Amino acid sequence: MGRSVTMRTVAEVAGVSAKTVSNVINGTGSFSPETEHRVRAAVEELGYQINPFARGLRSRRTGTIGLVLPNVHQPFNAELAEQVIRASETGGLKVVVETTRGSADRERTALSTSYQELVDGIIYLPHALTPEEYLSLPVTQPTVILGERAAGAAGRILDHVEISDEQGAHAAVAHLLAQGRRRIAAICQQGEPRAGSRRLHGYRRALAESGVSYDDSLVIGVADPDLWSSGAGAVTRLLRTRVRFDALFCQTDVVAIGALSVLERSGVAVPDDVALAGFDDIEAARFTSPPLTTVDPQRESIARMAVELLRSRMDLPDFRELPGRSESAGFALRVRGSSTP
Repeated sequence: MGRSVTMRTVAEVAGVSAKTVSNVINGTGSFSPETEHRVRAAVEELGYQINPFARGLRSRRTGTIGLVLPNVHQPFNAELAEQVIRASETGGLKVVVETTRGSADRERTALSTSYQELVDGIIYLPHALTPEEYLSLPVTQPTVILGERAAGAAGRILDHVEISDEQGAHAAVAHLLAQGRRRIAAICQQGEPRAGSRRLHGYRRALAESGVSYDDSLVIGVADPDLWSSGAGAVTRLLRTRVRFDALFCQTDVVAIGALSVLERSGVAVPDDVALAGFDDIEAARFTSPPLTTVDPQRESIARMAVELLRSRMDLPDFRELPGRSESAGFALRVRGSSTP
């Protein structure tokens, strides 16, 4: 049996010291291009496998970031994770996805302790914790928050990529109003500080700007906007009230598609009887019948900005050197057949 290939073996073949091999592999110290070429040629010739965990222990860097999400059964979260992985790969980073399952304790643990020796930074999509709760936690490594930047974040060393929840919902409802709809229902998860509440603010603002009175009977709350069944159940309850509505705005595309299935079975024509709009622009939205009008929160931009913010802070000798920064990914309204005849 041949001997195992070690860093010292590579050094012998390349004619350099083991320290020089370590410098080339880890990008530390100084060495000539010729030396680097000899070391890398020896690595390839011998099939030497670099142990990223051992390298991480020496350099105190793992080359890995953590992505903390509520779940991955919601298509938006899964598609966002894919974009974060792609954006990270271009910078030579790996991604570990942690799902918190809507648990405040799991979110708190992911932010404060569990990742300390596993990842170099965290991208976090809040769900259970309020801004006051996650802002009260000690910031022990580079962290990017996805979503609205809380007022209390000023002076903190947390970076934010803002998702245009209120602005996007406002645009979707303004579009429905422009189609001549005036009895616009909404299905949202209510209660601060969740995205549903911010999107409901956008809904109410669009109504007010058009002189349409807010009607509480048209707003149906859901406990979990990440489930298809939530949309189906909510629109079933809405239909049973027999309140008249000619349009429906849903917090997520998942809720909208669940609602669409019930409307069709109930003989309500979309968009002739009820115009329908969602939020998230998941891939499935383009394949419903009719295709779903929705707000595109620019997942690719969210992921790219988050990774860039995280990487720039991770590259500092002390990540606390920079003050907290905030960027907005913007949004686009995707008008499709569910809202226009």
